[in-house]
This record gives sequence, structure tokens and C-alpha cells, in this order.
Amino acid sequence: MSRTNFSLLFLSFCLWIPTACSYWLMAANNVLTIQRMDPIRYPGIVGSHVHSVLGGSSFSLNLSTADLQGSECTSIPVQEDKSNYWYPHLYWQKNDGSFVTVNGSAVIFTNDNSPTEACADYLFNDNSSLMTPFPDDFRMISGLYHIPAESRLLTVHVGDPNLRTLNASSFAQQAITFLCLNFNGVSTKYNELPVNQDCSSGIRSQINFPSCWDGKNVDSEDHKSHVAFPSTGPDNGTCNDPNYPVTIPRIFMEVYWVTQGFQDQRGEAMTPRQPFVFSNGDPTGYGYHADFFNGWESGVLQRAINECHCNPYGDPSCCVAAGTFSINQNARCYISNTVDEITTGNLTTLPGANPVQAPCYEDYVAAYTPAIVGPVYVSTEEGVVPNGTTEVVAPARTVDVGGRKPAGTCLWTGGATGRGVPWVVVLLGILMTTVGLV
Repeated sequence: MSRTNFSLLFLSFCLWIPTACSYWLMAANNVLTIQRMDPIRYPGIVGSHVHSVLGGSSFSLNLSTADLQGSECTSIPVQEDKSNYWYPHLYWQKNDGSFVTVNGSAVIFTNDNSPTEACADYLFNDNSSLMTPFPDDFRMISGLYHIPAESRLLTVHVGDPNLRTLNASSFAQQAITFLCLNFNGVSTKYNELPVNQDCSSGIRSQINFPSCWDGKNVDSEDHKSHVAFPSTGPDNGTCNDPNYPVTIPRIFMEVYWVTQGFQDQRGEAMTPRQPFVFSNGDPTGYGYHADFFNGWESGVLQRAINECHCNPYGDPSCCVAAGTFSINQNARCYISNTVDEITTGNLTTLPGANPVQAPCYEDYVAAYTPAIVGPVYVSTEEGVVPNGTTEVVAPARTVDVGGRKPAGTCLWTGGATGRGVPWVVVLLGILMTTVGLV
């Protein structure tokens, strides 16, 4: 069975030196899986909404660095990076209330040396000993989001519960932007999904991860209080807060969504002004987020920090030649579903029955939770998601939600929010950088 990839994704590590930002750049291979799984926030159980997942084939409902390092394959070209990265999937909502997955192709870029001008807004330091690689079992999330009450009738709130409005002073919300792309003109940056815009070359979601760490904890109760953004913003400043003194590689994730194919169908959308909805029922983009779980092979990221300063144009071949890491841009990696549920194609509801809500949010409980099945099968064949005989590990469940249904007062009607800022696009990609220290 084949699976179309749905996004364009880039990764890079920027290793600061006095006059340039070192990085390596390359295309990623494919999306590993698209499922309702979130092993950071919902370990062991079905998640609240669908994520697109990249990285090591050992991705599961419970993760550890040791498990990921043992992955049979990775969808990331740097074969030593078996980390997992995931983010909410994007859908188009039709006027009958159904949903269609937004199609595209997934690519990751991992960087080693960048032009000086790309680092113009940063403080630099050429001492690689001042940067620390991710420790084993390190994980984190970025973005302000709300976790709705899951099917066990447990209500969990993480981050700011007001997820459908913008707080411009919040570094966590500054870390999220959206580009309305026009490759033949000027692309425009927004703090939310673009409203009433013809994004002729698609939409790109962008998110910075925190890059300052407390130096002690690989996780925290909310999965983000053990890390912080730099002193002056998500992509600028230093780790001068004594509570977060350790600089770690900065992950900047860009996902290219091929939305332009829906432009001629806006009249058939539920809300023609802005017809796209993330899998958590968010039509604004303010609830966008992304997750990272470290799966780098032991010592490789430290070697990259120490050694990959050899090319100013993003060509990783010198790092490969030096034996820092290996690259296979033709490798493919797919896994079979753990959650027995269809998440792509034409859907009557968002998986998890997430209601589309904005500008406010009402909590809810999903009445139905699909079964968890196993074992997981792995495929390295182009476009082939593996199939095999599975058994039910945890049966599907239906619960009586009683009065815990949204009243409907927050259902999305397509209201306008925010405004765009012209921005010339010079780079597509997930950029992993480090913050300089003075």
C-alpha cells in the first residue's frame, strides 16, 4: 500500500563561529507515519489528534533513546539521527463538514555551515565546548497548545489554555509563524494561518524550539519547563538565565503544505476565507506545536558540534568525508499503524472527533477510542507502507461522555484574525541551530 507524503520539512544544526553560522543542509526522505500518537504527552495510549512523524522506525506509544537508537531505519538522511520529530497534520474542511488531507511531499534538511548573513542577528562564539548535545531520553515540545480531555475522562491542560488568540509578547507564540508562499513574487508572513489569501505556492508552517536547557532534567511535567527560549526571543539572544544556563542545538522546523491545489475549491469549503484546519481542530494556527525525542546515536551529535565547520554553503559532504556521520538520501523508512484508524484521505470527522473551534475553546471528551494493534512492521521500499497480520493489544473503547460535549459556542465560523507582514523568502527548511554565548 502506498502513502502520499504531505509536507515539506527541513532540519539544520547551526554551530556558531565568529564570522559564520555552521550548518549542514540536505533533503529528508519521507514521513515515517501519520497517526494519532504522541508518546510525550500521551505515553501508552491513543493521542488526542493526528501527527505527522519523522525519524526512527522504533517510534511507538512509549519511547526511549535506547529504543530509537535500535531502529531498523530512519526517514532522516543522516542515518545516525534516529530521533523522532512530529507535528499536527493539516486538513481541508469541506462545506458538508468532512475533511480532506492536504497533500505534498516530505523533506528534511540538516545543516552544517551557513552564510554569514544568515547569522547576522545572533551573538557568536567559536568555542564548541559551550554547546551541549541532547542527552539520552531528552524530549521537549514547542508551541502553546491545549490537550483536550482524553477518552479516559481525564482533563489535561498544558501551556496557555487560551489557544485561539495571539499574545504577541509570548516567546512561545513568537516562535510560530506561517508563510503564504509566492515563489514568483513576495511571500507574506503571518502569526496565523493566512485568511483570505491566495498562497499560490502553498503555506509553510514554522516553529522554533527552545534552545536553553536547565542542564539537569531530560523532561518536565509539562514537557517544556526544563527548557527556555534565549534571552531576546525564540531565534536570538543568549542562555543567560541562571535557571537555563546550558545551550543546546536550536531546532527550527519548517513544514511546506501543498495547499495551492485547493485554491479553486474555496467555494466548496466550510469557511472559504480560511478553509484549512490542523488535526487538533485549530483553524487559526495559534495552537500549532511540535515535538522532539532524542534518538541520535551516541557521540555523533557531539562530533558534529566539534567538527562540522568545513563548508560555507550547506554541503554536508565534508562532514561525511570526515567520518562525522553518514548520509543516504535514497533511503526510505515507513512503519505500519499502531492505532487502528484511518487518518488520511476523505474523512467524515477529524480523527479523535476534534471539533473545529475558534476564537474560543470548549473542552470535550471523544466518545470512541480506536484499538491499539501490533506488532509494528517496517518497510524501506519506496512509497510502501508495510502490512502484516496484527493482534489487538488494547481493544477499542466507547465511553458515555454524558454532558461533556462542547455546547457549540466556539465552533469556527471563519472570522478574520491578525495581519500579515511582507517577507522575502530565501530559505525553505527545518533549521537546527545553536545560540551564541557572550
